[in-house]
Amino acid sequence: KADELGKESEAPLDDLIDVGVLDEKNEPLFLEKRRIASEKTTLTIVVAKKPARAGIDPYNKLIDRTPEDNVTEVVKR
Repeated sequence: KADELGKESEAPLDDLIDVGVLDEKNEPLFLEKRRIASEKTTLTIVVAKKPARAGIDPYNKLIDRTPEDNVTEVVKR
C-alpha cells in the first residue's frame, strides 16, 4: 500500500486477481480471476495453444508501480 505521500508499506495479500496465459500476440489463452493469498503461489494451467507469457494481472488493471514484473516468458522445462 502507499499513503497520500507515496510512502509504501507491506499489506496482507488476499485478493481476487486476474491470472493470465498469453500467446505471442498478447491474446489470452487463459484469463480468470483467482484468489491470491500468498506472495508465492503456484498454479498449473493447461492451454490448447503454445503460450508465450504468463502471470498475474497481465493487463495491468491494478495500480502497480512496477507492472513490468507481472508477466514472465513461458519457458519449456
